[in-house]
Amino acid sequence: MAAVRPKLFSTMTAVQVHELGDESKLVLNPNVRVPEISPTECLVENHYAGLNFHDTYTRSGLYPLQLPFVVGCEGGGVVKRVGSHVAHVKEGDRVVYLQEGENGSYAQYTNVEHTRLMPVPDDVDLDMATAAAVQGLTAHYLVNDSYAVQDGDWCLVHAAAGGTGQIIVQMAKNKGARVIGTCSTAEKAEIAKARGCDFVILTKSDELQADDDVWPALADKVKKIVTENTDGPILAANYGPLNLNDGVHCVFDGVGKLSAIASLESLRPRGTAVFFGNASGAPPDIPPLLLSKLGSLSMTRPKMHDFVRTREELVERSSSVFQMLQNGQIGFSIQENVKFCKEGVARATKLLQERKTVGKVLFDIQQGLASNHQAATDILASRQARTVEKIGRMEAAIIPLTLEDAYSVQNSVKDAIIHRGSGATEVVGKKIAATSTMAQESVRVNEPFYGNLFSHSTFSSPAKINVNSAELGLQDQFILIEPEFAVMMAEDLEIGTEHTYDSIKGSIGSIFPSVEIVTSAFSVENFEDFKNVGAPSLIADNASHGGLVLGKQFSATDNTNFPQVLEGLNDHSCSLEVNGDWCAEGTGDRVLGHPLHALCWLANQMGKRGETLKKGELITTGVVVDKLVVVNVGDTVNVNYGDLLGTVTFSFEK
Repeated sequence: MAAVRPKLFSTMTAVQVHELGDESKLVLNPNVRVPEISPTECLVENHYAGLNFHDTYTRSGLYPLQLPFVVGCEGGGVVKRVGSHVAHVKEGDRVVYLQEGENGSYAQYTNVEHTRLMPVPDDVDLDMATAAAVQGLTAHYLVNDSYAVQDGDWCLVHAAAGGTGQIIVQMAKNKGARVIGTCSTAEKAEIAKARGCDFVILTKSDELQADDDVWPALADKVKKIVTENTDGPILAANYGPLNLNDGVHCVFDGVGKLSAIASLESLRPRGTAVFFGNASGAPPDIPPLLLSKLGSLSMTRPKMHDFVRTREELVERSSSVFQMLQNGQIGFSIQENVKFCKEGVARATKLLQERKTVGKVLFDIQQGLASNHQAATDILASRQARTVEKIGRMEAAIIPLTLEDAYSVQNSVKDAIIHRGSGATEVVGKKIAATSTMAQESVRVNEPFYGNLFSHSTFSSPAKINVNSAELGLQDQFILIEPEFAVMMAEDLEIGTEHTYDSIKGSIGSIFPSVEIVTSAFSVENFEDFKNVGAPSLIADNASHGGLVLGKQFSATDNTNFPQVLEGLNDHSCSLEVNGDWCAEGTGDRVLGHPLHALCWLANQMGKRGETLKKGELITTGVVVDKLVVVNVGDTVNVNYGDLLGTVTFSFEK
């Protein structure tokens, strides 16, 4: 009997770019569609993604891609699906790959052409293989093809303590070269020496300097080292002032703008400059006559893809790199396996850009997803627990540090709720929270946030709600209720559009008077406890959504005055009673001036994550009373929205 293939979710977590810019434009999106594979592709479940300067070039627009795109050019993982025309790869294979295009490696899954997959030997760890993919292959083609290093050559390697630099140094030494490395700090210089550099030049005269300032004098320092350590004399040329062997044979320059001229000036006549990176920016335009003046120099700017043009070439080159790893001919350090979350990705990217890395940085995608899963498990377990057994807060190792990380955990909570419901529940819309000054102050935030509405926790008025329901996870000592206006979308909204009051009002098909029931997975006895939980944890806890009670539907198709009522929601009032006693009243202008402003905020926030509001979805727009109302088991709640919209009635029981 054939084994049952594990089912994959339709969506995944990935880091996307929706607009070009700095690392703040990296968006952790938990709702990216899992890519379909073509007949020649494989679907790889990523365990690791490598951090490379190439990723910063696509994000900034230096290497243009169609927006939005998933970041990342290097990944490693396990093949989960194989295209129908693929013959040499099977499900379960451990592979690493180099990717190009919009479906990058900073994702749970990546669709990769089978010709780009490199098999990983059983005795090579997947993280080491992933770390070696871009930088190992780059070093391999640089020292073998861009400039074929020979025994006795002098080589200059910039950023010699970096991930690629360390491997270039070792491969050049294996070929018998003498290597001069450059580094920005003494700490990095020790790393470069440990990898085999014969000499190291610091590119800062003082490590407290913000920028490297030694480049103008670099060539003199390089030539002095060569002169003092060359067997035999420096030879004068038959023609011209340049000595034949004064300088290095080749320079491998991944720094770019700051170092380019110094690299050329460090070469001996007929030497070769290999520019392969832009860490400080793209190199300047270099006139051919300058190459002639400096001794008929050669210059090349190679790119990886031209040296792995076929699967055979890719596998042959990668096998050579992996064999060097196995034999101990090359080694390098993984500086950090960074947790795959927004905070981790942004922090590591900034370190790379500031040239503060001294080895390879990987994103541990499985660790990040496992952390989200654990957080979601803890949240749901606490929701279902008795009040006295609920957790006070999440463990430090899994608590989300940014709002985007919190939404990623929230997505795991959503998936867990749907999975637990075994098809009995589904997402029916979105809840917007903290839309009033009062609400924002109550949870210490300065902007709204949102969560999911589920079919199992949405009730029609009048309703009797059981506080002991494990699916709802209500706390009988702290049940917070919020009168709101809910709307239902009449059509899908366009992604990428900046939605405004005027543009969005025509997309609404119905209005509902509604009451949001707020709860918490965390032990809460009073408002101060609720405030101290913190916004990221509240967002992770599905924006503290416990339930929703809907009144009668007021639709555009049945009411000719619908546009007027919709536009007048800011003046529409409601009155709240508990057990027949008046408690509070309010109007729609409490919600960012108008409930539609909250809807615009939500649509635009979702658009930044590549999501949109869909036809038929419900959206609760935020509390309309300036009072926090807590009720008890046995209480009956009535919220009167006037003759036009009617009353919402419900009670709590055990």
